[in-house]
Parts: sequence; structure tokens; C-alpha cells
Amino acid sequence: MIQSRRRQAEQRRRVLFIALLLVGSIAVSAAGYWWYTSRVASPPLDERVHVLVLGLDSVPGATARRSDTIFVASLREGDVRLLAIPRDTHVKFPDGRVEKVNAAYAFGGAELARKVISTFLGIEIKYYIVIDYDGFEKLVDLMGGVTLNVEKPLKDDKTKPPIDIAAGTQKLNGKMALGYIRYRDNVTGDLGRLQRQRQLIEALLRQGVREKSLNNLQQLVTTAQQYIETNLAPVSLYRLAQRLQTLRPEQVQIKQIPGESVCKPPKEGGCYIEPDPVRTAQLVNKMLRGMEVVTADEVRVKVLNGSGVTGIARRVAELLRNEGFSVVHVGNADRFDYTQSYIIDITGDAKKIELLRERSLRSLFKVVKPEELSATIKGLATKGVTGDGADVILIIGQDFQSTQK
Repeated sequence: MIQSRRRQAEQRRRVLFIALLLVGSIAVSAAGYWWYTSRVASPPLDERVHVLVLGLDSVPGATARRSDTIFVASLREGDVRLLAIPRDTHVKFPDGRVEKVNAAYAFGGAELARKVISTFLGIEIKYYIVIDYDGFEKLVDLMGGVTLNVEKPLKDDKTKPPIDIAAGTQKLNGKMALGYIRYRDNVTGDLGRLQRQRQLIEALLRQGVREKSLNNLQQLVTTAQQYIETNLAPVSLYRLAQRLQTLRPEQVQIKQIPGESVCKPPKEGGCYIEPDPVRTAQLVNKMLRGMEVVTADEVRVKVLNGSGVTGIARRVAELLRNEGFSVVHVGNADRFDYTQSYIIDITGDAKKIELLRERSLRSLFKVVKPEELSATIKGLATKGVTGDGADVILIIGQDFQSTQK
């Protein structure tokens, strides 16, 4: 899974200011009535609401600020879904040209970014919130910091400001919290960064933002006014915040738009992310439309070599990872004389089997239940291979090789 994500994630620094959506909205909720008469957009509150959230970079000397962070928050009672868009993703602009999505804010502000991303995702996004590094730091500080467990030391002298966070459970101030979600290493890349961002959200939810005193919340509101640009009416922020106040960590879903890294000479566009249209459409249906759609990363696969062809299981696993599937084990079957290739359906989820066959396995794989291959299941168990932790076990037989020629 990490290998495929690393291919997709050769983009530069990308920050998800997820915490601010939660913190800022809740802060405003304490004094939303102050601005009840504001003449700005107000969404219907009895349905799912989509909000574009942009985190602006801070580059000394830059003539225009680009969005270093882009995600769409889909909000409903007891349910928050966050769809991250890599900032180097290639999208079409209204004039027909193709540019990196983070240029939209620089060219036409939040309104152009809203239009471009709505068109790209094929779903109308009416509302936006824009915030910058300074706002993030100060809001976290006004909350008294955030306590979480830093699993390993995070150090990067090249960022501005430099990141230097020790391992262990500790309370992070605003500067440290910003460094925590900005940090990116060469091993886990953006996958590791996304995990840390989720950990920050969960820490904030556990900490109980809503229990802050009214005076502290009023300070947060005052600060938020300086750093948040939005077309949401304050009363709407107030009501949206009510949805978030009782939210639990398990009610937050985070996904990222899939794509492939492409590098060309600077005159031809340089390096960018080419989005996968099919997988993107599936994610939009699942995350923003609330449809019950199975996505590839939810299908856990064990790939076994049953043909004896050297490296065949590894090659099939790589194929699946490139398609976004979660390969949890690669190894040998109990024997190498399988003439037939099998998909052993462990969990009985027909949608996952259908997705696997449609997307990657167009050869003559035979779908079977574990009880139909009881001898095989017993033989695999002697090798230490079980169905635990997997939806599917693939056995690559001798027929698979012939279909690839």
C-alpha cells in the first residue's frame, strides 16, 4: 500500500488543516449569534453539506499565495468525510487550460477554486473556508495546545520554521502542531502525513473542545476572524458546529484523490499528479454523495504463488497495489501445481469480488468459497497462511501466465 501511495505522492509539501475545520467552527458556535444578520450564504441544515477547505502556504517573496492544502469536507449529523486533493493534481480551468489545482486560488481566489474543484469532482460545492499557517498556530495556542503521542522523533531543518519534535506523549503548542502535520519523510511520504493528521483530529475530539470556557471560545472567535475567509453565514457555522460537538473519532473518514505522478521537462509542465478518473468518481460517490460504494483500498488481498513461476505473486501484488488495492500478504501457496487460478472469497462480500475482477483480474480466475477448497485451506494453514485480515486470497495458477502473453 505504501509503495503505490508513494508513486502518487511526489507532490511538494501538502498540509491538511483538518483541525481548524473542527476547532474554528466550534469556536464560532459559541458566539454565532453575534453575526446572525450577516448577508452571506447559508446552507440547508437537514442534508449533507459540502465545504471546500483551503490551507494557504507561506512563501517569502511570493507574489500570489497558492493553496498548499485542499480538501472537501462533507458534513452531516454524526458523520464527517474529508476528501483530500493533492495540490499538484492536474485539473481543467474554466478557460480550458489545464493547471495544477493549487493555482486556482492564486488566479482567482476562493471563488475560482470552488468552481474549478466543483467541476473536477462533478459535484456542486457552494461553501468554502480559507485559513493560513498563522491562524492555525494561534487557534491551537488559544485552545491550550493539543495532547497526543508522537510515535517517533520528527526533525526537518529544511522547512521554515524547522520541525523538531521529540517522541512520546506531550502537549503540542501551535507551532509544534503545525510542524507535526507538515512533516513528511521519505519512507511513509504523504501516507504517513495523512495518518498524523488523523491522529491530530482524534486527539482534539478526545480532548473535548466543547468544554472550553465561554471566554476562551470568544478569544478563538476573535482570532478566527483575522485568519478565516468564508462565504458561510455565522449562523450556519454555529449550526454546523453543533453537528461536530458530539463527534467521535470513528465517525471521521479521510480519503485522498488517487492519481499517478508524472514528470516532464519544465516547459511541458514539470511534475504533476494525473488523477485517476474512475477511482476518483468512486470516491466522490462514496465520500461526498454518501453512496454505499466499495473502493479498492477497502479490499484486503493475500496473493499466493501456486504456479511455481518465480516472482509471479510479487508481480500480481504490484499490479493490485497500482490499482489501489490493499495487499496484506505476498507469498507461496501450499504447492506449485495449481493449473487453475482462484479467488477465495473469505468474507463473502460480492461487491469487493466484483471490483477486484473488473479492475485488475480479467483472466480466468475462479471464485470459490473456502469450503469448496477445504484441502487447500488446510494446506495453507500448515504454511501459516490463513484468511485472517483478508477479504480475498488469490492463488495464481499456471493458467494465469498464459493469459498474460
